[in-house]
Amino acid sequence: MDMRKILWLAALFMGLQSSAAYAETPGPDITEMFRQLQGQMAQMQRTIEAQNLRIQQLESRTVIETPKPAVPLEPSVAEAVPWLKGLKQSGDLRLRYENFNYYDKAPLPATSDDRDRTRFRFRLRWGLEKDFGDDWTAGFRLASGSATDNASTNVTLGNPGHFTFKAILIDKAYALYSPDGLKDYGPLKGVTVGAGKFDNPFLRYSTGILWDTDVTPEGLYEKATLQHVSTGSTKVTTHWTAGQFISNENVGAETDAQVYGYQAALNVSTKPVNLTTAVSYYDYPNWLQTVTSNTAGTSFLRTNTSALDNPRILDWYNEQGFTIGSRPVTLWQDLVFNVGSIDDTRAGLHEVHGDDSAWGAGVKLGRLKNKGDWELHYGYYDIGANSVVAAFNDADFGGPGYMGHTNRFGHKFGLGYQLATSTALNFTMSLVDVQDPASATVAANAADENVVRTQFDLLWKF
Repeated sequence: MDMRKILWLAALFMGLQSSAAYAETPGPDITEMFRQLQGQMAQMQRTIEAQNLRIQQLESRTVIETPKPAVPLEPSVAEAVPWLKGLKQSGDLRLRYENFNYYDKAPLPATSDDRDRTRFRFRLRWGLEKDFGDDWTAGFRLASGSATDNASTNVTLGNPGHFTFKAILIDKAYALYSPDGLKDYGPLKGVTVGAGKFDNPFLRYSTGILWDTDVTPEGLYEKATLQHVSTGSTKVTTHWTAGQFISNENVGAETDAQVYGYQAALNVSTKPVNLTTAVSYYDYPNWLQTVTSNTAGTSFLRTNTSALDNPRILDWYNEQGFTIGSRPVTLWQDLVFNVGSIDDTRAGLHEVHGDDSAWGAGVKLGRLKNKGDWELHYGYYDIGANSVVAAFNDADFGGPGYMGHTNRFGHKFGLGYQLATSTALNFTMSLVDVQDPASATVAANAADENVVRTQFDLLWKF
């Protein structure tokens, strides 16, 4: 029913009511009343029609938006500043709580009292790398640390004391040449030549038995990757690496110490299993020249003996990777021999001549990548006093400073959890015993003590 019918019915109803109320009123008064009602009705109708017309106009109106002229996008930073093109930055901050418990259970008297030590440390690293095009890349990284410690970028809070400033050092400064023409040249999938102070090119196919992850060698290296088989489910790849490192230049023209390394790795990937085996050989000519006159706590001799002379080390590393459910699992084994000559004429050092081998085995479950990820790892290590160069292997296996490195065996295990995309929490514990108490009396500053070492790390990457 439309509005006009409703209004006429309302008027009729009101008229009937008025008629009943004024039944005895003379007719001319009733006629006047109806005339007034008709006028009011006409006014209401005009108002309603005007409102309906306005509604129709609004409903039928087409609003046409005038397009705004496109605003030109601001140029990127790299376009505005050309030298920033190809520039990448990376870094991390790690806070660490660390506790040591030293105790003696060897038959010989302890070189120091059983004791505990607790310390808080941090590590800060930041670097830039620029791709210059034309096959060249260069970069650097700055890091906290000590100029006398080549195997750690940690800084201890309160040491030296009284809130002294902490040092920032050059951790890496390098140039890389990777010709594009050799990135997919038959079976050749890439060649890189590096120079300066750089990431250790041998680290991927080795363990802490030989290399601490913080060691950044200096000199030259060359790497090549060849892919021999590539099908839907199988890939066979080899990796070839050579390094010529400068260990000590200021001894003399004929006695400068170098490190020459050679590594060949074979990887066979047949989903869901990855198998890797690698053989490395390291030659340290004139190594003894760098340490014979320096057996202090910061000496690069550390827990080796002066019978080490010129080590030549053979390393055989094996790795098996697969998944359990969706969790990656890695098993590894590492066998090391020092095949170099040992000077038998040095009196009193014969008891450590047999300590020229090392081995280890371990497992890693899971991987830290995304928020909520976790990983577990465990390794067992047995490292003879002169099996490897103690200046370069895992400085965290044992106590701080000269309390670790070689002449040790024990367990190292840990747990990690990814709190956020760039934040991780890690726990690590080492249970380390003296391998040969007799050799501890002739190795440089080696303590005849066992160590329990606990570390809690909070790491942010940026």
